[in-house]
Amino acid sequence: NSNWRFDVDDQSVLCALGDIVLNESTAATSYDKVAEYYDVDRDILEAEKKSFVNFREQSKQTITLDSGHSATNVAKYMYANDQHDILCTYYKCACILATIPATSCSAERAFSGLRRLKTYLRNTMGQGRLNNLAILNIERGFTNRVMQEQMDDIINIFRRRRGRKSYFHNSFIA
Repeated sequence: NSNWRFDVDDQSVLCALGDIVLNESTAATSYDKVAEYYDVDRDILEAEKKSFVNFREQSKQTITLDSGHSATNVAKYMYANDQHDILCTYYKCACILATIPATSCSAERAFSGLRRLKTYLRNTMGQGRLNNLAILNIERGFTNRVMQEQMDDIINIFRRRRGRKSYFHNSFIA
């Protein structure tokens, strides 16, 4: 029921997820909140958490519970040690916690960039080109990395082409 999902206090569910994934000892209420919100079996989640903690302690491999401990590290550790299939409910909780953004800053920044882009270009381009430029702006970290690593290849593509129309048609698809 979508109405119920939006009525729940999301912050308390997020804190419960953090408690389960990031803390050695987890409050019983955290298991209850996560089990109810994500419709998973509470007892299985608790048992998988205990199994994960026991495995980590017995194998002497460390994920320290200090400032370097994160849901991403837990998920990577589980995947590297083939526990993601065995402890799938706990692994899903770690992945959910790892993918939930802490703030909405990146989304707000993306829309701000789109507004600047649209203001600068006004209505002189089609929707497809605007979408492509918006993606480049939103993913500017990836774009900058590709530009640095593959600048010579990009220049060679433009140098080999004749005519303006053929510049952007499938030239960068690998």
